Amino acid sequence: MRFYLKFLIGLVLISFLFTVNYITPRYITNKEILTLIEAVSIVVGGLYFLFIITDGLRSVLEEKGKFSIIIPNIVKYLGYIIIFISVFSALGVTSGEAILGGAFAGIVIGLALQPILQNFFAGLLIMGTGFISIGDHVRIMSTNITYAPALLPPYKFFSRDFIEQGVEGNVVEIDLFFSRILMDNGREIRVPNFILLQSSVIDYSSKLSKEIIVNVKVEFPLNKLDLERVEEQIIETLKGFQIVEGPYIYEQSDKEHVVISLKVKSDVENWKKVKSEVLKRLLILRKRLVES
Repeated sequence: MRFYLKFLIGLVLISFLFTVNYITPRYITNKEILTLIEAVSIVVGGLYFLFIITDGLRSVLEEKGKFSIIIPNIVKYLGYIIIFISVFSALGVTSGEAILGGAFAGIVIGLALQPILQNFFAGLLIMGTGFISIGDHVRIMSTNITYAPALLPPYKFFSRDFIEQGVEGNVVEIDLFFSRILMDNGREIRVPNFILLQSSVIDYSSKLSKEIIVNVKVEFPLNKLDLERVEEQIIETLKGFQIVEGPYIYEQSDKEHVVISLKVKSDVENWKKVKSEVLKRLLILRKRLVES
């Protein structure tokens, strides 16, 4: 219903702009003013309908996963280009005039709008080079994005082998001035493109990082272990998992316990589940040995 209401408002807006452009020449004879009114009408009407169309596409493709993000954004970028060309055409600006005028205007406006231009050109670079792409699962590490990693208690971390600091989430939109990251907790963070381009980014959805090695360590009582068979028992317990290193035995300082350490291969999306299952099986084995 909201879409149809917005569309109806858009028709009213277009009718109003058309009327303004039709009536104005009867009272204003200055061609520059008339051209400016036409250009403004194109921008206002074009942007309004562009936003309506992209919102409608998001609603229609809501259950299509990444397509609900990618397709509306492609339409939006194409719309920007069409509006940009239409405005220049209405103004009667040739490529040569645009370059000469832009040289002077660029100096004045560039100094006044430096942060905005930084984000604008950074956005073009991000979209053009594929620095990040819509649908990517990334972690952005930048001192300009404040975060405070929890330090205590240590067991709060269920990490791979180390703490990866920064903001993690899925890239849902890359605009000309900022990008939207949907974090794992469901909250959205908007990162200015200039900051994003200056940041280090971990891309978990990269073709080069489809697999990950997770480290698992479990403490066992020494007096309950058969050191001759412990490796065989662990391999049998973890049958079905791809052990790439270990198991290794490390002596604890109390001389009464040892730590069994091993590394297992997993895909990026399910590493927490894999680590949890491996840990659970080892804890069950330890419980069985202790009770025997």
